Amino acid sequence: MSKEYKGNSIRGPINSWVFNNLSGYMNWIFGKSKRNLFINHPKVVVEIGPGAGANMRYLRQGTKMIAIEPNIHMHANLKKNAEKYGIHLEIKTLVGEEIDLPDNSCDFVICTLVLCTVHDPVQCISQIKRILKPNGEFIFIEHVKAQERTLLSLLQNIVHKPWHWFFEGCHTNRDTKKLIESSGFSFLELESYNLYSPFIPIVPQIRGKAIK
Repeated sequence: MSKEYKGNSIRGPINSWVFNNLSGYMNWIFGKSKRNLFINHPKVVVEIGPGAGANMRYLRQGTKMIAIEPNIHMHANLKKNAEKYGIHLEIKTLVGEEIDLPDNSCDFVICTLVLCTVHDPVQCISQIKRILKPNGEFIFIEHVKAQERTLLSLLQNIVHKPWHWFFEGCHTNRDTKKLIESSGFSFLELESYNLYSPFIPIVPQIRGKAIK
């Protein structure tokens, strides 16, 4: 994936519509976790892959969001939700591996259900670390690879290709937990859990924060 990526002309609009219309359901299953994780956010936040803007409801009115969102088909809903929730929005049509913000410039970076989709998650996490100020916070919620030799692991492998195609690069079986654990943050608070929903391949998840 390069920084010229703009989203598939067919799947992009479909996914934007799907995620925007799932916002209420996503709030129901993720709302408590996100409110707890975002509670002390500063006036300016960076979000990697905000999609249609599902996380804006958890930010205080007047917050500035710098949105790293390469899929141009998400931008219209991003703008609508920014207006709805009183968020000052700046969109950068960039992939998470190629963020153009200065070193040590950000206090708070959000990334939820995104590291599964980026082409190079190691580089994306490296970019997050680069732009964070010392003691800056990286907030994450991600679905992860299931335990080996389980039925869920088998299912993740079976559905990976069609899931990956429809959701524009999402990996059902990426070991994102290990990637974050090995990223060299000075502090890491990570919780593994199962979030049961109709989306069975993404039941195993992690959430938490890392500090540079």
